[in-house]
Amino acid sequence: MFQELKNQILIEYKKHYPFFQGSWKSFSTKDIRQLIDLIETNLKERVSEKWIYTHLKPETSEKLPRKDMLDIFSKFTGYTDWEEFLFKNQNESKTVLVENKKKLKKTSIILPVTALLLIFGITLYISLIDKKVKTIEIKNQYTKKPIKTDDFTVYSIKEGKKSPVIVNNSKIEVHEKDEKLVIESPYFKRQEVEISQTDHEILVKPDDYALVLKTFIESDIKDWETRKETLERILSDNLEVIILFKNDLGAEYLNKKEFKQKLIVPTNETKKMRIISLETNQKQIIFIRIKQL
Repeated sequence: MFQELKNQILIEYKKHYPFFQGSWKSFSTKDIRQLIDLIETNLKERVSEKWIYTHLKPETSEKLPRKDMLDIFSKFTGYTDWEEFLFKNQNESKTVLVENKKKLKKTSIILPVTALLLIFGITLYISLIDKKVKTIEIKNQYTKKPIKTDDFTVYSIKEGKKSPVIVNNSKIEVHEKDEKLVIESPYFKRQEVEISQTDHEILVKPDDYALVLKTFIESDIKDWETRKETLERILSDNLEVIILFKNDLGAEYLNKKEFKQKLIVPTNETKKMRIISLETNQKQIIFIRIKQL
């Protein structure tokens, strides 16, 4: 009942200061002073700031305040004293309880049916969302042929969160509810696309220097003169190469001369190299990170 009294005190206060639309939690020092003034003016009674901070501001009260203070605030809310407040509000509460019990009996019949319909609706909605899936194939922009699955990685972006997407036979499946796709590859230019604006294929522009180097690593070309000349052209004089050993056993750092020497004559060792990142400027390759398979 004291909580109800607190509610009614706020309602009465808002009649005098309608611009205040908060709760006791947001009741400021200015509001407290204005409430004290109202009580002094209308009831000729005195209430301290400390009492309001102690009994009205907290969300819950462990014990009931003194009756003389309860009488003052009961009068402020339109009753003669605390006893009248209790009498009228307790009876009103009982009436509400009886009405709620009647409504509950009706609701107890309606609720199971409503709950079943709601569950069915949610299940149907989720199944419809899950069906909104696009299958997209990743292709080379120039050849229009699918890119090898191992040569690229795809991420979906939703609400700023980046998540990997499974690639199967150069194809991916994405939900239309996702926002964007990001395609990353050491052999192709990074590409970001809006899913809503994508049909059933994405064309990715190749990085020519990276593909040439990939061919050198994987091929059996024995014409070492041609290999040497081509490598000289595509590799920067300031090239940096990091080769990561298997099983996290460390790494090897190579400059252009040392790396070129490894690739001029193809070996089983070079064929086990896999480029994981590569940077180029407009004319040459300037950085390569490789791991050994």
